Amino acid sequence: MKKHFLISVIGFVVIGTHCLSAEAANRLINEKILHHGNLRSNQRNKAQDDSTLLNKPAPKLELRDLNGKICSLENLKGKIVVLNFWFIACKPCVNEMPVLNEIKRNYDPAKVAFIALSLDSKEAINAFLKTHKFDFTILPKAESVSGKYNLGAYPVSMVINARGIISFVQIGGPNIEGNLRAAINMALKSS
Repeated sequence: MKKHFLISVIGFVVIGTHCLSAEAANRLINEKILHHGNLRSNQRNKAQDDSTLLNKPAPKLELRDLNGKICSLENLKGKIVVLNFWFIACKPCVNEMPVLNEIKRNYDPAKVAFIALSLDSKEAINAFLKTHKFDFTILPKAESVSGKYNLGAYPVSMVINARGIISFVQIGGPNIEGNLRAAINMALKSS
């Protein structure tokens, strides 16, 4: 009975506006943080989670986009880079896409690059894009990069400044529009 309850809870766990990955849910269960569908803080809070990568060099990434073109942070040096980590089954990830598309439209692509790293395959993403619009450069099968960035919840948005330092991290979507615009503008001013 207890096992079935935990399986049910895992199926419905959503923290605020972010989805847990299966790995994160298993980790929570193993650490005995997840009890009857509630999360205990385990002496950490959202602000701490969002800031663990702040002011540190962005881990390297090099993946192929949906067209087969290699995308790497090395090739984007000198630009502001906005990363968005997502996957198709994450409803909050999908829900914030129109806002992210609108943000992207307001910036010069010569100065700001918008990259979406998905856990899904190229085929799954192409099928998804037939009914959903996402204007970022999409990198499929980005599990290896998500691991380098220590992600356990989705969606996650980051801004990497022109010097390659992570200057903004937000897990989930509360006020993503205002927060992300402010972070991009600040990065542009300091570059």
